Parts: sequence; structure tokens; C-alpha cells
Amino acid sequence: MTVSPRLASFVGAVALLLMAAEADAQVIRGVLRSQVTARAIERARVTARDRDGRVLGETIADDSGAFTLRLDGKGAPFSLTVRRIGIEPSTTPEFTLTAKDTVDYELTLPETPVLGDTVRVTGLPPLNEIHYQEAVRRGWKIFSPAEVAKHRENVNNVYDLLRWSGASSLVIPTRHTECVRSARYMPGDRRNDRCMVWVVDGQVLGPLPVLNPRDAYFMAVLTASQSVMAFGDRAPWGAIVIYTRMNGDKLHP
Repeated sequence: MTVSPRLASFVGAVALLLMAAEADAQVIRGVLRSQVTARAIERARVTARDRDGRVLGETIADDSGAFTLRLDGKGAPFSLTVRRIGIEPSTTPEFTLTAKDTVDYELTLPETPVLGDTVRVTGLPPLNEIHYQEAVRRGWKIFSPAEVAKHRENVNNVYDLLRWSGASSLVIPTRHTECVRSARYMPGDRRNDRCMVWVVDGQVLGPLPVLNPRDAYFMAVLTASQSVMAFGDRAPWGAIVIYTRMNGDKLHP
């Protein structure tokens, strides 16, 4: 390949400028080590600043703690600051180098851990607790987990559980083939035979329950307007809502 005289002259001029810039630079070749263990402090940021806080140069140490820092300080005093995540920043005493000095320097750093901000970790409450708080928010008539736990081991069926829990607003049948009704309807009222539905863990099951009372966590009795709002036309005459222990039971795990 033939190089024209003009191109050769240009390349030579650039090389001379780079050599001059290199000759005028202050260069610090260093290694970062722990004061305690002498191990290398890797991937730390090394920054040179003059007395006015102006940044003269900056670099990052490699995995062995070694770094090369070139400065343009023109002989002004400067100091080095080393920063790394998890370690308290360290600053050296001042250096004073001539414009062309190159020095080798080993920095030993105190590995003082930085105390970070307090981190508070909170988990979601159990599903049943979420459902319970939602029932409270909606204003349902609730039989709490404590009330249900007190009676569920001593009854034979959920009808008995309703009786023991004191659901006085309900007409609770003695036969399992009959449905629960609201006591607000008077005998002879054409709506008196309208059955309330059972809702277990959010699922509308119908007017006849299929549930072991020992599985109940908490219960709620809903009026017709409340049940329609919550479950639509699947529960037009009120509902007995039960959440089971499968979704969390803080009283009896």
C-alpha cells in the first residue's frame, strides 16, 4: 500500500500531539487493598479532585484492585477519593506532582461498612384476613373467627353452628332438606319461602349447604340488598357467607 506524503505528514503530526499530551499528563498507577486483610478491593471508583473540588480525573479499578489514573492537574495539589458500594468512602492526603510525573501508589482502605437505610419487609396478610377485613368494610353482620372457633367443634352441622353463633335474624330449619330464610318475612308473606343461599369461599353454592362446620373460619349473614350487591341475581333473598380454614386460620393453624 502506498501512503501519500500529505497523509504521512498528518499521521506524524497527530502522533507527536498524542506524545506531547502523554508527556504532560500526571499518571498514577495504583492498587487498592484492605487495611485489615490486604485483599484487593475490586471495582472501586477512584476520583482525583483539586482543593476546589474540581474533578481532575476518574477511573474504576479492575477485578485485581489495579487502576491507572491520568490527570490534567498541571501540578496543582489534589487528593484521591475511593468509593465502592457497601464501604465507607476514603480520601487520601494531598498529592503534589509535577506536570509530567508518573507514580506507583498502593492505597490501603479501611473496610468500614456503610449503614444503609432501614428496609422494612412486610408480607401480604392471609387471604382469610383480607376477606374478613373486606366483610367488615362492607358492613356485613359478621360472626368472627373467635366466635366460630368457640362453637364449630361442638356442633353436628352448619345449621347448628348458625344457632350457636346467635343468628337471631334467621329462620333455621331442623331438617337438612329445608333452606334458611330471613326472619323479617312474616308468616303468610308470599316471599316467606324464598331461600337464602350459601356462599363458601366466594362461590355461590345454592340454598342447601354441603359443608363440615369444622372447616369454617368466619361467617357473615347478608340481607337481600347486600347479597344482590355482592353476588347479583344468584343471591336475591340474602346469603350466608362462610370462608373456610383452607385459606389461613391464625387461631388454629
